[in-house]
Amino acid sequence: MNQLNVQHFLKEQSKIIEMLAIEDMTLRNILEKLTETIDYVMPNIYSSFCEYNEQLHSLEKPIGPQLPESYIKAMDGLKVGPLAGSCGTAAYYRELVIVENIMVDPRWEDYKEIAQANGLHACWSIPVISANDELFGTLAFHSKESRKPSEDELEFLKQFGNLAAVIIDKRRSEDELKLANRVIENSPAVIFRWQAKKGWPIDYVSNNVNQFGYTPAMFIKDNIDFSMVIHPNDLPRVEAEVEEYLENHVDQYKQEYRLITADGKVRWIDDRTTVTRDDYGNLLYIEGVLIDITERKEAEQKVFYLANNDPLTGIPNRRYFKKELEKSIEQLSGKDKLAVLYLDCDNFKQINDDLGHDAGDEFLQHLSKRLHNSLRNDDLIARIGGDEFNVLINGISIEDDVIKVAERLIRTSAEPWEVRGKIYHVTLSIGVAIAPDDGIKVDDLIRKADRALYQAKNSGKNKLMWYVPEISI
Repeated sequence: MNQLNVQHFLKEQSKIIEMLAIEDMTLRNILEKLTETIDYVMPNIYSSFCEYNEQLHSLEKPIGPQLPESYIKAMDGLKVGPLAGSCGTAAYYRELVIVENIMVDPRWEDYKEIAQANGLHACWSIPVISANDELFGTLAFHSKESRKPSEDELEFLKQFGNLAAVIIDKRRSEDELKLANRVIENSPAVIFRWQAKKGWPIDYVSNNVNQFGYTPAMFIKDNIDFSMVIHPNDLPRVEAEVEEYLENHVDQYKQEYRLITADGKVRWIDDRTTVTRDDYGNLLYIEGVLIDITERKEAEQKVFYLANNDPLTGIPNRRYFKKELEKSIEQLSGKDKLAVLYLDCDNFKQINDDLGHDAGDEFLQHLSKRLHNSLRNDDLIARIGGDEFNVLINGISIEDDVIKVAERLIRTSAEPWEVRGKIYHVTLSIGVAIAPDDGIKVDDLIRKADRALYQAKNSGKNKLMWYVPEISI
């Protein structure tokens, strides 16, 4: 990947994931950003995404920011089939399709004229498929040269295809009704009827409970109460919620919890519950419709990780740091204080210049681990970008509390580094701002810590400087 802008790719990938948190950002807007990012980080590649229409068995609504309008229009409504260009064929077989010469490939026989008219000579397409094996559409890379993709290009095609699948799955799953319908179609919902007694003894369970490894007889004849299959860490919460619902006569409610399968595995469950009462309001029984949402939960966890962690180092990113800092500020009371540290590696540029960006990335990964391991359990470190980091220190009472942490950070960074057989000595400059002394606004504290860092670097580097109003701009 030496010729590709890997760092920009990682940065833009995080931005795309963060767009999922913006409610008024449409799925098409996010996919447009995805294709724009591909075209930016991959010179001489023209990307496109087409949405699969299951009813018409065609590819529609193509997105291709750098492709000619005439070509985009020709792609709209492309029928899926074994000889339907790269995209239609990829959707048909649900596998990667590489066409290195459009002019001679039989799969492009009906479409080569429009490709030739727009100067396109190669097209590589991959189907975008959900974890539930649902075909969302296709992602394609076009080239104006007749050639195969490089290993880097092929890897990026797969990575962006996976990212598109996660994005689409996440956005569509936010509509709970559509999610329930899709899961029910692919994996029929399990019906339970419980008695309103301690442990929730079961009167009825549908046969498709076998998807969790159980049989109805195991619950009814062997007297396995439903509470026995709820994850022990979730059971107290589930019991408390049910008790509150019943006391307040809430007769329809939803819960999410983990269920233990017969072979000991853990599955996430969406439980839609209905309470049945007699004419006098007395509780007769409780019925639940259980849907396995494990894949959705895993996708949410993946999206959360990508949105809140730096993709290179794995530690929290700027977005997560600012959220946690805001929470810590809100919790300050009395004489409580916290510190925001702004860290910068003084000699990082030399590693990049000597060994290249790949070695620089390797160095940042090791540096992040060292810095993280030198902090206390309650401290938080985040990579802000490049070789810059922020650290949040809660519960400080005197300056020495900050100094001790900063000295550990400086010492651990000053230890010799061996990167690809060469020894480097790296130092760390640190700027500090204190809340509430220097302010109680997130961006203001970070800015002031940055100004103190600037002063530290101008004063000889490899040291800690406190923010003082005199250096404010």
